[in-house]
Amino acid sequence: MKSICLVLVLSLSLTGCSMFSKSGRDQRAYRKYIKQSQAARDKRGKQLIAHQRAEMPSLRKTPPVSEPQTTVSTSPDQ
Repeated sequence: MKSICLVLVLSLSLTGCSMFSKSGRDQRAYRKYIKQSQAARDKRGKQLIAHQRAEMPSLRKTPPVSEPQTTVSTSPDQ
């Protein structure tokens, strides 16, 4: 029992991982903020597209936008 208490006291007295420092906590909080804001932006974008498709019947039936195609023809006189 004494050894367990000693190990516990020693482990708590050490500085610990760098992620528990103030800068580490700040970095984690910033990453969480970025992740949440990107998720919210993606969600708003999907909602906007769904709303636009619901409002405009022409957008409901249109296929996804593909790359433009060009047609090249050659004539025998050249």
